[in-house]
Amino acid sequence: MHRQCVSTKSALHSSWRGAVAALIAVLTLAPGALAQDVSNAAVQVHKLTLTATDQPQLDLHDLATSLEGHAYAPSQLDDLIQQKLRDDGYYFAHAETPQLANAQNGAADVSVQIEAGDQYTTGEITFKKAAQFPKEQMRSLFPLVAGKVFNASSVQVGIDKLKSLYEAQGFADVGAVPSIAVNEAKKIIDVSIEVEEGYPYLFGQLTLQGAEPTPGASKTLLTAWSQIAGKRYNPAALKKWLTANAPKSAPGAPAIHPRAEGMADTDAHVMNILIVFE
Repeated sequence: MHRQCVSTKSALHSSWRGAVAALIAVLTLAPGALAQDVSNAAVQVHKLTLTATDQPQLDLHDLATSLEGHAYAPSQLDDLIQQKLRDDGYYFAHAETPQLANAQNGAADVSVQIEAGDQYTTGEITFKKAAQFPKEQMRSLFPLVAGKVFNASSVQVGIDKLKSLYEAQGFADVGAVPSIAVNEAKKIIDVSIEVEEGYPYLFGQLTLQGAEPTPGASKTLLTAWSQIAGKRYNPAALKKWLTANAPKSAPGAPAIHPRAEGMADTDAHVMNILIVFE
């Protein structure tokens, strides 16, 4: 019998970021390209100047001002710039290594050259191997409008909502892997989500760990467990049950915050719950 420890807030088997990394080459910094000797230590950005070398007319003022006044490591700043551009349809945008000027007391003016590439719009979002919910319901979870500017982060938003939809029906080990297809002629990006549904889980046994916070707390919890034992596993239902049945601290004493962990029995498709008193 195989058991797997999973968090009730566990991530999808393959996240959007992981899929993107598999779709396009990882962009790495080239330290020698800096005008000054810059480590990867954070630098407070005083003024940020962004220039699109392939599209000089591209207005990047709002993007630049949104990043000013904060501290970033050079690689972090690159990632943020590229992500913001990808969320504005410039999916293959690439930011060069930041160059510093007027550096003083951990702050500097920063300039970054960008190759923006083309701007893409949203095409179709389709689903494979997903049988539990109507395609229209799943599509509605993705805040992307066909024909409008493509937003890479919105794909992750949709995947997170899709995962929650499945988990609410007991599919604790659901996975979703996105892939993209780029129509260069029409500048459209289609997204395909392959869903690994797994099996629905039921609530199994309850185990308690740690010192009993109040006399009789363990017995009360074990008795109350019958309310959801054997029912479809649902993280929201578990949270609601724990809120209703968690032991209350004595007046003036620190609040009691028991922590729940899921222990998946992948053979029996049962989610056993461990409650830890800390």
